[in-house]
Amino acid sequence: MTKIATKTSNVAGVDRLLKPQRKNQIFMAAPSLSKTTGSSLIELLLAAVLALFAVSTAAQLISNLHNSGMNRRAAATNAIEAAINNDLTWFRQYALLWRLQRGPFKELLIEVSKTNYTQIPNPNINNLFNEYQTLPECATGTTAMATAFQNDAASLTTDFDSIKKPTNPVPNDQSETTIALPAVASDYKLVRKIYPGSMLGTLRITYYLSKSGSEILRKSSSLYLPASGWCP
Repeated sequence: MTKIATKTSNVAGVDRLLKPQRKNQIFMAAPSLSKTTGSSLIELLLAAVLALFAVSTAAQLISNLHNSGMNRRAAATNAIEAAINNDLTWFRQYALLWRLQRGPFKELLIEVSKTNYTQIPNPNINNLFNEYQTLPECATGTTAMATAFQNDAASLTTDFDSIKKPTNPVPNDQSETTIALPAVASDYKLVRKIYPGSMLGTLRITYYLSKSGSEILRKSSSLYLPASGWCP
């Protein structure tokens, strides 16, 4: 009996010695777990900040690319419109001089007007008006006058005081002419075609804009020849 009690007492003592050690292990594990959890939260927050920064940077890059693309398109559009307007302006200016016999010029060379010009004695009077030659084409078909105007415009290859040579070449037929565009619109191709209008003394000028072989714009304008107003 004595031996059994001694053995039981020894077991109880061992348990008492082990329990504090287990508690210490638990207490030691808790700070370690807390430290690991804190590190994970910091890493998570850092990853979230980096992700937000990446998204913001990507959004800004996309916005910049979009704005840059819009700016390039706007610049190309402005350049194309300017090219068309400049070309049309030349034809309108020459139409005012073609077959002019009397008007507000000291002199007008026959190479420009294609008719004899009579100088107004006093160019400072207020009631200046243009007087045009009665054209032989008045008695012909509706296309003859427009054809004569285009042929005369095509022959102007020199700058004059009253008008400069055409901004772009003028053909003497209905062939297409490529209009020069600045570098900002180099991706586009602009061509012009001239043909008689449906009414006597009118021309039809059409511009075709294409990109990579596909037509994306067509713009037409009618040009009236003031000389046709003098037809009987």
